[in-house]
Amino acid sequence: MIEKTVALDIQKAYEDLRNILLKNNCRIIIEEPLKSIIVEHGYPSSLSPRETWKRVSFYLFPDEAGTRIMGSSQIIFPIPVAIINNLMVVFIILFIIGFFVHGIMSAALFGLIAVSIVYEAYYRLYRKRYLFLEEVFKLLAQRSKKP
Repeated sequence: MIEKTVALDIQKAYEDLRNILLKNNCRIIIEEPLKSIIVEHGYPSSLSPRETWKRVSFYLFPDEAGTRIMGSSQIIFPIPVAIINNLMVVFIILFIIGFFVHGIMSAALFGLIAVSIVYEAYYRLYRKRYLFLEEVFKLLAQRSKKP
């Protein structure tokens, strides 16, 4: 989770946050005015950290300095990570068996490389899952400084 305090009252912070999200092509999933907003952003086919398909959640709390906003971001990967992990184990086992059974090793090696590439793509996106969230917070901070 990332946390940011903006110098706006909760009503204005919520309105600005909602407008920023809508201008950035977010689809509102759940909305509880002045408390929370959960959106989906990005596209299933994108491998860009900013544009990857994700669910972004924002929770707003009144604070002495304005409004405290907590945000989190989850990647919605087309292939569940558990399946990727299981495939990795299966192909490692097949590769090891390939030393003893003729003909499996090349297929197992190809599968292991393919699954490794998918896993690396997921991990790269996972490490940068907060990129869009930080951008939204930066835009909110800019709006709070404007008169």
